[in-house]
Amino acid sequence: MVRSLLLAVIMITSACVTADEAAPDDSELAELDAWATTSDGKADLPNTWTELVAWLTDFYTNQMSAIWRNQEHPATPASALGRIRTMVTQAGRNPATTKFAARIQRLDAGHIDHSEIDITLPGGTIVRLVGDPKGAGVFFDGALFEDSVGPQLCLTWSELETAITASYVSGLYGTDFVCHTVTERVLRALEVGTATISSQFRTYQSARWIWGPQLPSWSSQNPASWAVSRSCQ
Repeated sequence: MVRSLLLAVIMITSACVTADEAAPDDSELAELDAWATTSDGKADLPNTWTELVAWLTDFYTNQMSAIWRNQEHPATPASALGRIRTMVTQAGRNPATTKFAARIQRLDAGHIDHSEIDITLPGGTIVRLVGDPKGAGVFFDGALFEDSVGPQLCLTWSELETAITASYVSGLYGTDFVCHTVTERVLRALEVGTATISSQFRTYQSARWIWGPQLPSWSSQNPASWAVSRSCQ
Protein backbone atom coordinates (compact mmCIF):
# COMPACT_ATOMS: atom_id res chain seq x y z
CA MET A 1 0.00 0.00 0.00
CA VAL A 2 2.77 2.43 0.90
CA ARG A 3 4.35 1.85 -2.51
CA SER A 4 1.18 2.77 -4.38
CA LEU A 5 0.54 5.78 -2.17
CA LEU A 6 4.08 7.03 -2.64
CA LEU A 7 3.84 6.66 -6.41
CA ALA A 8 0.59 8.59 -6.44
CA VAL A 9 2.05 11.37 -4.32
CA ILE A 10 5.20 11.58 -6.44
CA MET A 11 3.06 11.99 -9.54
CA ILE A 12 0.85 14.57 -7.83
CA THR A 13 3.36 16.60 -5.83
CA SER A 14 6.78 16.55 -7.44
CA ALA A 15 6.18 15.28 -10.93
CA CYS A 16 7.25 17.37 -13.47
CA VAL A 17 9.48 14.58 -18.15
CA THR A 18 11.04 15.32 -21.42
CA ALA A 19 9.38 15.42 -24.89
CA ASP A 20 7.72 18.84 -25.17
CA GLU A 21 4.09 18.14 -25.99
CA ALA A 22 3.67 14.47 -25.02
CA ALA A 23 2.49 12.64 -21.94
CA PRO A 24 5.14 10.84 -19.85
CA ASP A 25 6.33 7.73 -21.63
CA ASP A 26 6.60 4.22 -20.16
CA SER A 27 10.27 4.60 -19.19
CA GLU A 28 9.61 7.82 -17.30
CA LEU A 29 6.72 6.30 -15.40
CA ALA A 30 8.87 3.23 -14.71
CA GLU A 31 11.51 5.45 -13.08
CA LEU A 32 8.92 6.86 -10.72
CA ASP A 33 7.61 3.37 -10.00
CA ALA A 34 11.13 2.13 -9.29
CA TRP A 35 11.63 4.98 -6.82
CA ALA A 36 8.39 4.05 -5.07
CA THR A 37 9.39 0.38 -5.00
CA THR A 38 12.72 1.22 -3.40
CA SER A 39 11.11 3.58 -0.92
CA ASP A 40 8.56 0.93 0.05
CA GLY A 41 11.35 -1.14 1.59
CA LYS A 42 12.72 1.65 3.76
CA ALA A 43 12.41 0.78 7.46
CA ASP A 44 11.79 4.39 8.49
CA LEU A 45 8.61 4.87 6.47
CA PRO A 46 5.43 5.19 8.56
CA ASN A 47 2.99 2.31 8.72
CA THR A 48 -0.36 4.05 9.18
CA TRP A 49 -2.27 6.43 6.90
CA THR A 50 -2.13 9.31 9.40
CA GLU A 51 1.60 8.90 9.92
CA LEU A 52 2.20 8.62 6.18
CA VAL A 53 0.31 11.85 5.44
CA ALA A 54 2.25 13.67 8.16
CA TRP A 55 5.57 12.25 6.91
CA LEU A 56 4.89 13.23 3.28
CA THR A 57 3.72 16.70 4.28
CA ASP A 58 6.93 17.30 6.19
CA PHE A 59 9.07 15.74 3.45
CA TYR A 60 7.76 17.85 0.59
CA THR A 61 7.22 21.06 2.55
CA ASN A 62 10.45 21.10 4.54
CA GLN A 63 12.99 18.56 3.31
CA MET A 64 12.32 18.72 -0.45
CA SER A 65 11.46 22.41 -0.51
CA ALA A 66 13.56 24.55 -2.82
CA ILE A 67 13.47 27.34 -0.24
CA TRP A 68 15.60 26.21 2.68
CA ARG A 69 16.56 29.34 4.56
CA ASN A 70 13.31 31.26 5.15
CA GLN A 71 14.03 33.57 2.24
CA GLU A 72 11.90 36.68 1.85
CA HIS A 73 8.80 35.88 -0.20
CA PRO A 74 6.60 38.91 -1.02
CA ALA A 75 2.94 37.97 -1.00
CA THR A 76 1.97 39.63 -4.29
CA PRO A 77 3.58 40.67 -7.59
CA ALA A 78 3.07 44.32 -6.68
CA SER A 79 4.92 43.98 -3.38
CA ALA A 80 7.71 42.00 -5.06
CA LEU A 81 8.13 44.64 -7.76
CA GLY A 82 8.14 47.38 -5.14
CA ARG A 83 10.98 45.66 -3.24
CA ILE A 84 12.91 45.11 -6.46
CA ARG A 85 12.52 48.73 -7.54
CA THR A 86 13.88 49.84 -4.17
CA MET A 87 16.88 47.47 -4.41
CA VAL A 88 17.72 48.62 -7.93
CA THR A 89 17.44 52.29 -6.97
CA GLN A 90 19.61 51.75 -3.88
CA ALA A 91 22.24 50.19 -6.15
CA GLY A 92 22.36 53.47 -8.07
CA ARG A 93 20.51 52.25 -11.15
CA ASN A 94 17.35 53.42 -12.91
CA PRO A 95 14.89 50.51 -13.16
CA ALA A 96 13.44 51.95 -16.37
CA THR A 97 16.77 51.77 -18.22
CA THR A 98 18.34 48.69 -16.63
CA LYS A 99 18.56 45.29 -18.35
CA PHE A 100 18.12 42.43 -15.92
CA ALA A 101 20.10 39.24 -16.59
CA ALA A 102 18.01 36.08 -16.13
CA ARG A 103 18.83 32.36 -16.31
CA ILE A 104 16.81 29.15 -16.27
CA GLN A 105 18.18 27.06 -13.41
CA ARG A 106 18.12 23.32 -12.69
CA LEU A 107 18.64 21.29 -9.51
CA ASP A 108 19.33 17.55 -9.74
CA ALA A 109 17.20 16.11 -6.93
CA GLY A 110 17.93 12.44 -7.67
CA HIS A 111 15.13 10.90 -9.69
CA ILE A 112 13.59 14.28 -10.46
CA ASP A 113 14.78 17.79 -11.33
CA HIS A 114 13.73 21.15 -9.95
CA SER A 115 13.44 24.17 -12.26
CA GLU A 116 13.18 27.89 -11.66
CA ILE A 117 14.10 31.22 -13.25
CA ASP A 118 16.68 33.42 -11.48
CA ILE A 119 17.12 37.12 -12.17
CA THR A 120 20.24 39.02 -11.09
CA LEU A 121 19.68 42.54 -9.76
CA PRO A 122 22.28 45.32 -9.69
CA GLY A 123 24.09 44.86 -6.40
CA GLY A 124 23.96 41.07 -6.61
CA THR A 125 20.60 40.09 -5.11
CA ILE A 126 18.98 37.15 -6.91
CA VAL A 127 15.27 37.12 -7.61
CA ARG A 128 14.13 33.48 -7.78
CA LEU A 129 10.86 32.77 -9.59
CA VAL A 130 9.82 29.50 -7.99
CA GLY A 131 6.93 27.09 -7.65
CA ASP A 132 7.62 25.61 -4.22
CA PRO A 133 5.69 24.02 -1.32
CA LYS A 134 6.16 27.32 0.50
CA GLY A 135 4.52 29.27 -2.31
CA ALA A 136 4.76 30.45 -5.93
CA GLY A 137 6.43 33.64 -7.05
CA VAL A 138 9.44 35.67 -5.92
CA PHE A 139 11.99 34.56 -3.33
CA PHE A 140 15.15 36.57 -2.69
CA ASP A 141 18.57 34.88 -2.51
CA GLY A 142 22.26 35.75 -2.67
CA ALA A 143 23.40 33.49 -5.53
CA LEU A 144 22.11 31.72 -8.62
CA PHE A 145 20.51 28.38 -7.86
CA GLU A 146 22.45 25.31 -9.11
CA ASP A 147 23.06 24.81 -12.88
CA SER A 148 22.03 27.09 -15.75
CA VAL A 149 20.11 25.72 -18.73
CA GLY A 150 19.71 27.47 -22.06
CA PRO A 151 20.84 30.96 -23.07
CA GLN A 152 20.98 34.00 -20.85
CA LEU A 153 17.93 36.25 -21.03
CA CYS A 154 18.01 40.02 -20.61
CA LEU A 155 14.82 41.67 -19.40
CA THR A 156 13.61 45.23 -19.57
CA TRP A 157 11.63 46.51 -16.58
CA SER A 158 8.42 45.80 -18.48
CA GLU A 159 9.53 42.22 -19.22
CA LEU A 160 10.57 41.82 -15.58
CA GLU A 161 7.07 42.85 -14.55
CA THR A 162 5.62 40.29 -16.97
CA ALA A 163 7.82 37.49 -15.64
CA ILE A 164 7.14 38.22 -11.99
CA THR A 165 3.40 38.53 -12.50
CA ALA A 166 3.34 35.19 -14.33
CA SER A 167 5.23 33.46 -11.51
CA TYR A 168 2.56 34.15 -8.92
CA VAL A 169 0.25 31.18 -9.48
CA SER A 170 -2.63 31.02 -7.04
CA GLY A 171 -3.54 27.90 -5.11
CA LEU A 172 -1.49 25.14 -3.55
CA TYR A 173 1.69 23.32 -4.54
CA GLY A 174 0.87 19.86 -5.86
CA THR A 175 -2.77 20.82 -6.40
CA ASP A 176 -2.55 23.86 -8.67
CA PHE A 177 1.15 24.13 -9.58
CA VAL A 178 4.64 22.64 -9.19
CA CYS A 179 8.07 24.07 -10.01
CA HIS A 180 8.05 23.20 -13.72
CA THR A 181 4.61 24.64 -14.44
CA VAL A 182 5.63 27.95 -12.87
CA THR A 183 8.79 27.96 -15.01
CA GLU A 184 6.66 27.17 -18.07
CA ARG A 185 4.22 30.00 -17.35
CA VAL A 186 7.02 32.54 -16.97
CA LEU A 187 8.80 31.48 -20.17
CA ARG A 188 5.55 31.51 -22.13
CA ALA A 189 4.77 35.00 -20.82
CA LEU A 190 8.17 36.08 -22.21
CA GLU A 191 7.37 34.32 -25.54
CA VAL A 192 10.24 31.86 -25.10
CA GLY A 193 9.83 28.49 -26.83
CA THR A 194 10.39 25.81 -24.19
CA ALA A 195 10.70 22.49 -26.09
CA THR A 196 14.50 22.45 -26.10
CA ILE A 197 14.69 23.74 -22.55
CA SER A 198 12.10 21.38 -21.09
CA SER A 199 13.85 18.35 -22.57
CA GLN A 200 16.80 19.07 -20.25
CA PHE A 201 14.69 18.65 -17.10
CA ARG A 202 13.55 15.28 -15.84
CA THR A 203 9.84 15.27 -14.90
CA TYR A 204 9.15 18.62 -16.64
CA GLN A 205 6.73 17.26 -19.19
CA SER A 206 4.75 15.09 -16.85
CA ALA A 207 4.13 18.23 -14.76
CA ARG A 208 2.69 19.95 -17.83
CA TRP A 209 0.72 16.82 -18.60
CA ILE A 210 -0.88 16.85 -15.16
CA TRP A 211 -1.25 20.57 -14.38
CA GLY A 212 -0.89 22.22 -17.79
CA PRO A 213 -0.69 24.17 -19.88
CA GLN A 214 -0.99 21.11 -22.11
CA LEU A 215 -1.30 22.96 -25.42
CA PRO A 216 1.90 24.07 -27.17
CA SER A 217 2.82 27.73 -26.89
CA TRP A 218 3.67 28.07 -30.60
CA SER A 219 6.62 30.27 -29.63
CA SER A 220 9.81 29.92 -31.67
CA GLN A 221 12.50 27.57 -30.38
CA ASN A 222 15.21 29.84 -31.82
CA PRO A 223 16.74 32.12 -29.15
CA ALA A 224 17.64 34.64 -31.84
CA SER A 225 13.92 35.30 -32.27
CA TRP A 226 13.23 35.97 -28.59
CA ALA A 227 13.21 39.61 -27.60
CA VAL A 228 14.60 38.65 -24.19
CA SER A 229 17.54 36.86 -25.81
CA ARG A 230 18.32 39.33 -28.61
CA SER A 231 18.62 42.17 -26.12
CA CYS A 232 21.64 40.47 -24.50
CA GLN A 233 23.73 41.04 -27.63
